[in-house]
Amino acid sequence: MNIGRLDRKIVIEAPTESTNTSGEWIQTWSTYHTAFANVQKAGGTENLQADKTTATNKVRFKVRFFAGITEDMRIVYNGAYYDITEIQELEREGLWISANKRV
Repeated sequence: MNIGRLDRKIVIEAPTESTNTSGEWIQTWSTYHTAFANVQKAGGTENLQADKTTATNKVRFKVRFFAGITEDMRIVYNGAYYDITEIQELEREGLWISANKRV
C-alpha cells in the first residue's frame, strides 16, 4: 500500500447507547478510530419516491488495517456522515470501506 496516497483525514465513529435526563435511551456516537484515507467516489443513484428526489452518493475509503471496524459504525469526512455498507480486508495490509453519504 502506498501510504502517500492516504491524504484525507477521516473519523470512524461507533454507536453507543445512553440515557438522557428523562431516563430515555438515546443513541450517541463516539470516536472509535481516526485515520488517514484515500477517498474515491464510487458512483451514486437518484430515486423519485412520493414526489421527493433522494440521492445516494457512494464513496470508498482505503485505510491502513485496523481491527474491529463494523458496518454498524459510520465515517465523518469533510463534515458529512457516511454509513458503512461494506468492509473488505486487503490481506492485513489495509481495508476498503464502502459507504453511502447521508443526505
